[in-house]
Amino acid sequence: MKRKYTLLLAAALLSLVSCNDEAVSSSLSSSNSTSSSISSNLAPTSISITFNGNAASELDATIGSSLTLGVKIDQTGYEDKVIWTSSDQSILTVSSGVVTPLKEGTAIVSATIEGYTYLSSSVFINVAPKVEQTGVGSGLSKDDPIFKGYEGGEEIEIYFLEMRQIYSDSIFIKKGNFEVLIDAGYPYDGLYISEFLKEHMPDGRLDMLMLSHSDGDHIDGLTNALADVENISLMIDYGGVNTGNVGKIREKYIAKGTKYYSAYDCVNYISGASDRFYLTEDIYLDILDTGNYVTADENGASNPNSVACIFNYKDFKFFTGGDLTSSSEADLLRRESLPHVTLFKAHHHGSSGSNSQALLDMLDPVGVAISAAIAGRYGQEPGPANPNNTYNLDGTSGHPHDEAIERIYNAPRLSENLNLYWSGVNGTMCFTSDGSDSFTFHGSPTMKGYYDLTLTNGTPVWDDEINDWKNKVTGEEDKKLHETKIFKFRNLEYTLPEKYQID
Repeated sequence: MKRKYTLLLAAALLSLVSCNDEAVSSSLSSSNSTSSSISSNLAPTSISITFNGNAASELDATIGSSLTLGVKIDQTGYEDKVIWTSSDQSILTVSSGVVTPLKEGTAIVSATIEGYTYLSSSVFINVAPKVEQTGVGSGLSKDDPIFKGYEGGEEIEIYFLEMRQIYSDSIFIKKGNFEVLIDAGYPYDGLYISEFLKEHMPDGRLDMLMLSHSDGDHIDGLTNALADVENISLMIDYGGVNTGNVGKIREKYIAKGTKYYSAYDCVNYISGASDRFYLTEDIYLDILDTGNYVTADENGASNPNSVACIFNYKDFKFFTGGDLTSSSEADLLRRESLPHVTLFKAHHHGSSGSNSQALLDMLDPVGVAISAAIAGRYGQEPGPANPNNTYNLDGTSGHPHDEAIERIYNAPRLSENLNLYWSGVNGTMCFTSDGSDSFTFHGSPTMKGYYDLTLTNGTPVWDDEINDWKNKVTGEEDKKLHETKIFKFRNLEYTLPEKYQID
């Protein structure tokens, strides 16, 4: 009997413990529920604006489009309490994170949380006009530029295209959707230029074409180069009678609405021409008077008749004068008051009969570009390396000339920075500027190039495996001329300013 009572008491105690466990469990469950409820309503401590899921501090926008911003808040449940504001609603508005640009400028978009306005996040938004051409103006005033609309881009790019036939010239200028072509090399070069234009000028419209003079290494490639160019807004060239491939190009594009003027017309204000053309709102061109431009009834224009001009973009100035000779440079100095320039194209591929010290000192460029293919034989088209053609493999023959190089290095700013580049070693050269009196430089691997014959005792050695000569020099595309092997191969060390020469 005593044992029975003992068992009943134990059962009662177990039941009591079980009830207490359930109560504790219920209490803990209730506590956790309350804790979870409190956690979901914790006050936020941070907010940040995002774009495409990433934190944003500065964004670019275009008129006619919109941006959708988001926010990241460290606590949930506050997304619908975000307040958006714009610092300037004339530039852009913002609603529920959707930004609508209205006019060019910069405004600040801010986000805060209702009831927690001490927390905020901001992003700068730069609004630019839509990149589009709305028309073609006369170019005679800043209010009526050749390129009407907004071309886009903050930097101007000057490309000196690598030519592969002997010497040759072709220059391409680009800022956003605005483009200029100057000269087009030989026919073989024109094929490369055409491909380059298709890549860098997808709309098929050239805003300006300039032809410096009538030598074949500047104009014979024109037909090939323009094969896919539908329209040209402005054409300025050396003038003379309307014959040959240039005459055909004039007729073709004038019929399509191209404005055409000769350099002679420009400096003499004939037929509605001017010596200054506004190409965009920020870029203008000055045609300089050498006193040597040909009239409409003359045949051809040789080196002294080359068109000289300066492209101006804010404080950046680029001088190019085709193949001007020293005598025509002297004529130019007598007729014009020339400014200091940022970039100068060496005349006549760096010839000793051009690039006078007087002109170089007056222009005092920050940098000089020599456009000249490493010399091949006249009349021989370039092509892949050939085991039967050993001419000038080390690049020591032809332009540029050491006397011209020495004079270039003696120009005031060049004597300090040695900013001299040559397409023979730098390939297609690109000078980029934001409008300041300075530039950044980038070259590209050469298509033609040269070889280090010192590694084979001066004798070229053909390699059947690579189908090329051995020891082609590479990796010099971004170097200044004095830093390259060819500088030593040509014994040009003496051309450097004295302080840079090593005894």
